Amino acid sequence: MPAHHSAPPTTAAKQLDRAIILQLLRDDHRERWSDKQIERALPDFKPEAIHKAIVRLEAGGVICCLDEFIGASRCAQYLDSLELISI
Repeated sequence: MPAHHSAPPTTAAKQLDRAIILQLLRDDHRERWSDKQIERALPDFKPEAIHKAIVRLEAGGVICCLDEFIGASRCAQYLDSLELISI
């Protein structure tokens, strides 16, 4: 299988990726979020950057997108339950 080569994410992209996945794993919100809810929860980031991050996270298998809703993947949820995901 050919290796997938892409540029590593920048520091800002990594911060946004972390912010999105932490939002999706919150205990005080239902599991699925709309992209608009993510945008409102992360006002320091531009909507275009959030959209790119969502595409990047879905491609990496970290999140799942269904219609207009976004949720953490089962793998991300399991890692969170093992307390491997933290700030």
